[in-house]
Amino acid sequence: MSLSDLAAVGSFISGLAVVFSFIFLALQMRQANLNQKSLMQQGRSARTVDLLMKMTDPTLSETIMRAFQGGQAMNPAQNFAFYGFAAAIFWNYEDSFLQFQSKTLDAKSWESDVATLKGLLRNPAYRAAWRAARDGIGDGYRDFVDSLMLEVKATAPRAVSELLGQYMTEEMAKI
Repeated sequence: MSLSDLAAVGSFISGLAVVFSFIFLALQMRQANLNQKSLMQQGRSARTVDLLMKMTDPTLSETIMRAFQGGQAMNPAQNFAFYGFAAAIFWNYEDSFLQFQSKTLDAKSWESDVATLKGLLRNPAYRAAWRAARDGIGDGYRDFVDSLMLEVKATAPRAVSELLGQYMTEEMAKI
């Protein structure tokens, strides 16, 4: 075997190594993308759970319940507390909106967030909070939530505590 034959074999092997390297790189990029989306989903869940846990604070939960009852019995500090809580919820979903637009949040997760936003916007207290917060939010998300405001109509807030009590009674009756 001549030196030029060895060079050709070496060149061929080198070419195969490059092809395998590209395949490996593509697989690594795919895995990194999946890992990134997983981290985004975990962050989304953590933000939402944190907001839900804040609702267990007795002072905030009382303020939220007063807001749901029309807010007439709320003092300025309670109005501000409810606004801050509701605005945090809207900013939480703005992050999801931006992630969905950039394709780092999957469609099913975004669909769930939209359903939650629609549910919130049926509540007059959240509708009022949106009106107060909307000017501090980016145009694309603001337009999106404004369109949801037109789509869903306000209804009387659900009394979650009563509903949960009813469900508990129904479940206990199955025993």
